[in-house]
Amino acid sequence: MQQLQLFIRVKVARMPENANLLYRTGKAALSVSLASLIRMSLGGVKEGLQSLDDTYRAVSPFSPIKHGTCSKMLDRVPEVLLETLGGVPEQVTLDLRFVDTDGATPLRDLLAILVLAKKQNPQAVLEFGTYFGSTTANLALNLPEARIHTIDLPEDDSEASALVEGKPVDDLHLIQGRKLGRSFRGTQLEEKIVQHQGDTATYDYSVIRDAVTLFLVDGSHTYEYARSDTMRCFAMAKGESTFMWHDCDKYHPGVLQWLVEMIAVGLPVVRVQSTSLACMKIDAGDRRIQKMLSA
Repeated sequence: MQQLQLFIRVKVARMPENANLLYRTGKAALSVSLASLIRMSLGGVKEGLQSLDDTYRAVSPFSPIKHGTCSKMLDRVPEVLLETLGGVPEQVTLDLRFVDTDGATPLRDLLAILVLAKKQNPQAVLEFGTYFGSTTANLALNLPEARIHTIDLPEDDSEASALVEGKPVDDLHLIQGRKLGRSFRGTQLEEKIVQHQGDTATYDYSVIRDAVTLFLVDGSHTYEYARSDTMRCFAMAKGESTFMWHDCDKYHPGVLQWLVEMIAVGLPVVRVQSTSLACMKIDAGDRRIQKMLSA
């Protein structure tokens, strides 16, 4: 299978040379540790500089400033035990091949998604953000009667670049390194999975004729996309439906901002304890959802 690598053009404001030097000097000073000095002496300057960068990211000295507001927003999302959301099935099947891939859904979060999916037992699923397809494949494994729809940016370099150019997307390094649907391509699961390619904010979802009642929003984590993707789900849903949002944590302020807004209008959004998964089970005809759609 041919593997394609996607490069996104990003415009970065250039810092003045003296400001850049001051920033790098300050960062290096905060990163110095015995471990980094030992690595530099044994591995050379390049190894030492990498160690300084690793130390800085691990210590994250300005995390209280950067993530303080996000922590307060996270506290506004009620936390519940997974078993209180309808019980845990006797058996969950797991394909672990790509769970450890950078950017893939962590195992604890994946288990929560599968438990909620089996509880909903939908005829069809819509997932925003395919990536390697680990979550997609596991949904297909655990929902033998369901069709899994999943959407991500196109594999074509130029087309994908044109779609995201100038838009408020994030996780560009993950977009560049993804191998779309690798977990299920060429397997029997592929027969149950429909891969859609496009910008989730403008895609024509009318091509999905199945009655979708399970939605997983895990695409771009900016506020604009978290809101847009959710509204697309609300518009498609029919009857009692389960909605899930991944990366409900202090590192994704856009997702949190949108979840808190929904909670503010009375929607029963909760976060599964010990995970970064938020969810809500509600009838799609609920007046609060309909009011949001008509606004």
